[in-house]
Amino acid sequence: MFLTEWKHVLHTKGLLKIILGILLVPSFYAVIFLASLWNPYANVRHLPVGVVNQDIPITKADRHYQLGAKLTQQLVHNHGADFHRLTTATAQRQLRTGKIYMVITIPRQFSRQATTLGSAHPHVINLHDQTNAGFSFIAMKMNTTTAAKVQTAVEKQLTTSYLKTMGRNLQQSGHQLTNASHALTQTTTGLRAITTGNQAETTDLQQTTAGTVKLTHRLSQLKQGLATAQPVLAQLAANATDLQAAASTQTQALQRLQQTLATAQPNLHVIRQQVAQLKTADQLKTTKLMTMNRQLTQQLSQGNQQAQTALTATSLGLARLQATDTQLATGSAQLATGTQQVTTNNQKITTALQTGGQQLTTTGQRTTHQANLTVNPIKLSHHDATHVQNNGTGMAPYLMSVALFVGCITFNIIYDMFTPHRRPKNAGDWWAQKIPFLFEFTGLAATVMFVLLGLINHLNPLEAVRTYAFSLLTVWTFASIVTYFNLILGKTGAWLMLIFMIIQLGGSAGTYPIQLSNSFFQTLHPYLPMSISIDAFRSTLSIGNSIWPEITIFVGLIIVFNLLMLLTFHVNLPKLNQRLS
Repeated sequence: MFLTEWKHVLHTKGLLKIILGILLVPSFYAVIFLASLWNPYANVRHLPVGVVNQDIPITKADRHYQLGAKLTQQLVHNHGADFHRLTTATAQRQLRTGKIYMVITIPRQFSRQATTLGSAHPHVINLHDQTNAGFSFIAMKMNTTTAAKVQTAVEKQLTTSYLKTMGRNLQQSGHQLTNASHALTQTTTGLRAITTGNQAETTDLQQTTAGTVKLTHRLSQLKQGLATAQPVLAQLAANATDLQAAASTQTQALQRLQQTLATAQPNLHVIRQQVAQLKTADQLKTTKLMTMNRQLTQQLSQGNQQAQTALTATSLGLARLQATDTQLATGSAQLATGTQQVTTNNQKITTALQTGGQQLTTTGQRTTHQANLTVNPIKLSHHDATHVQNNGTGMAPYLMSVALFVGCITFNIIYDMFTPHRRPKNAGDWWAQKIPFLFEFTGLAATVMFVLLGLINHLNPLEAVRTYAFSLLTVWTFASIVTYFNLILGKTGAWLMLIFMIIQLGGSAGTYPIQLSNSFFQTLHPYLPMSISIDAFRSTLSIGNSIWPEITIFVGLIIVFNLLMLLTFHVNLPKLNQRLS
């Protein structure tokens, strides 16, 4: 009893294939669709993001800052997303056409604002991001997270830079205080040198005073010696005068004797006696003069020795005075140098203490505003190029495309699009019996769907007329494709279209950006009909881009598949006529 249906399936021609195909549909749906979106968040690094650097580099305190270029380079080499360095015009064009999903703009004042961090008047550092939720609402959300990560990374970098700067300031303050310590040490050394110089100068002054006293004493002795020698010299001069006078007297006496000898030869004896007396008298005078000269010479010699001694002592005193003067000059120079060092070091101490104190004061005095900017210096401003009201609006292009494709498959499974209700005259007549009804019914289904989306879901398209018109074009394109395969393959064709729909669910990027999928679906993506319809619906619902490329493709597909259906009717017309006859 329980095997009756299985026996019917096994013995009915073609039914087994249908049952096996239906058996695999849940597996295909789950496996294929989930394979395309198994771990999209792990592939966010493939999400294309544009980086526009408008920053103007600045030079401050002899340092050149081009933080915008540095941030751009870091983002381009970052693996958090697929960052691309773009110009403003290129970035806006690619964001508008869906080639990128976000643009991060680094403003002109970025470096200038960033260098104020840690100063007395810090500025908020602006960073802008722009998305286009019309292409992917989920991508917009992901990109918002990416922008927040960029903000966090930049804040971390700037805070780290600020802490390094503050560390350098503290280090400089430490150097200033260390220099002040060295200056104090040098000042102490200078003061010691001044003290030593003062002591040496005092000693030299004492030596100079002692030398002056000795010199005065020696000069007094010299004066006394000169005073003693002066009478002796006067006596010597008087003795010399006496000796001249005596010599002159003796000469005159000899002359008289010669005259007397000449006149008084007989009185020779008397003369001899007189001569003897004169000689005796002369010897006594000579002896007396010699004795006096000897005494005077001794006194003069003693005076000279005393004078010489006094002169020698005077010379030594003068030499000592000169040496003392030299020492005094050296001590004065050392004293002046030490005084200058003390003045210079005092200035260094004052400057170092003031600078270090100001740096420490500036570093330590953080207001609440400054502290907040230190922790969160980045102000991230977000702007979306399109207005997507909610997640439903963002998902509408995908679900509308899926709904229209599923409707076409369901219609072909339920309704017989092959058998005509009257004998067709030709392939065209056969096509005219079946296909207009297909377009009318599917068009009506698309109209009901569009109206109910507005009434129940409150879908508010940016371009309502174009959205409705493209809904008709989409359902007619899908109906042409599905009906053709159903005509040539029957139930197998319907099954293949179901599998094809599942493949399109994964490859059309209706939920997540195609960059988050694997390479297989990225390769198929541009060629899937649902990819085209989703892009067009996104434009009419939110973005406002031209949909003429999609219209051209779908019109071409309608023409091609309807020609193929005409060919199919033409091929099957003899068999149909034979069966009806």
